Amino acid sequence: MKRLVAIACVGLAAAGLFARLSAAAFTGSTTVASNPITVDKLANYFSVTPLNGTVASGNVDSLALDFGTVASARTFTSVFRVTNVSGAARTAALTLSSVPQISSLAFAGGGTSVTLGAGASTTVNVTTSPTVAGRGSGTLRLGLSGVSWLYRDYSVRIDEAPETPTAPAVVQKPGGRLDLSWTASTTVTNLAGYDVYRSSGGAYTKLNATPLTGTTYSDTATVDGTAYTYKLTAVTSGSPLLTSVDSSTVTGTADATAPGAPTSVSLANGGGAGNAYVNAANAGSVSVSIGLPAGSTATDTVKLTISNGAGNVVATRSGTAGAGTITVSGLNLASLGDGTLTMSAYSTDAAGNVGAIRSTNVTKDTVAPGAPTANYTDNNNAADQIAGTAEANAAITVNKTSPAPPGQYTTTAGAGGAYTVTVATVNGKNNAPIIVTYTVTATDAAGNTSSATTITPSDVR
Repeated sequence: MKRLVAIACVGLAAAGLFARLSAAAFTGSTTVASNPITVDKLANYFSVTPLNGTVASGNVDSLALDFGTVASARTFTSVFRVTNVSGAARTAALTLSSVPQISSLAFAGGGTSVTLGAGASTTVNVTTSPTVAGRGSGTLRLGLSGVSWLYRDYSVRIDEAPETPTAPAVVQKPGGRLDLSWTASTTVTNLAGYDVYRSSGGAYTKLNATPLTGTTYSDTATVDGTAYTYKLTAVTSGSPLLTSVDSSTVTGTADATAPGAPTSVSLANGGGAGNAYVNAANAGSVSVSIGLPAGSTATDTVKLTISNGAGNVVATRSGTAGAGTITVSGLNLASLGDGTLTMSAYSTDAAGNVGAIRSTNVTKDTVAPGAPTANYTDNNNAADQIAGTAEANAAITVNKTSPAPPGQYTTTAGAGGAYTVTVATVNGKNNAPIIVTYTVTATDAAGNTSSATTITPSDVR
């Protein structure tokens, strides 16, 4: 078979040597339908020009944004320029993906799309987030609006530090402790906590080993009388570890020294013997004087407690700047039963250090003696007498009210209660007696006075 094909081919070739083929034999062809291809690119519509050289680089085909470490939320204006390089109005659109550390990326006029006339341009602003910290890495897309496939994607990178917390407030506490408190950072995402730094005049030292998750700190490693300055930073979780800028500072002085004890505690309006009693007259409004030592300060709080063991009355007042005396007035001790009252006072300074107590005892006696008995003795043409019984050791007061002139006579009852007092001489007659009026009261050591006994004897001699 192969031999026959070969012979045939040779035969045809030989025949061609003697036969001429027409031109039509070479021009006849089969028709193929057309398939046009359009080639386009974003650069035919927009150009991109970096304006912030520390952030943006490249061009419309290779733009890259790297914000580095951003210490706190801020707005970067005019990061790059977009220009319409075509011959007609075009709309540019921006889309940011996977970078929560950037809260806003928009054209200068606002919004993520803008229509530019031929040759017109605008800039792009970027605002970082006050609530999201940490590393962000994503994509910014610039596209021609209305043509879904005509765009370029650019890399975006940022390390956003947390927002700075407020300056701490410092409060003195007992034993030299200094308590700090502050308002939290606005950063909530990727926030590990806070670091506290302290200085006593030199370099700052971090006080906490790991970030504090709360907003308070107690510094107990202090020296009495030393001033300490504090500041804070907020730090991120994860990697890289990013730190906020320093907060404002605050200074506090450690105070571990308690105030001195009061030098005296006494009744300022005491009644009775030695003005040392609480009695029926003053029990509703007692005044107490408290002497304070030289080391006292006006910021000290002085606490007075008056107690009978079953109940107490408490009052507080401010201290004095140096040695001095304060008077606590208007104390109602009616609720405390009669008997021994203990008056105690001590000072507490602004740090809460409590000083020693000064105490003294007073007697409360609000029960008046019973009305005394009284008998009149008419001594003929001589000084007359009144005698009777009253509470033991009571002070006896006899008042002559008639006839004129009036008079007052005093004595003291004995240990058994008996008393005798010489009064005015009144010379009456049997046929012309004179009525004499006397009132007799007894006052005990506390200053309580009995009801009056009135007698109206007739003097006839």
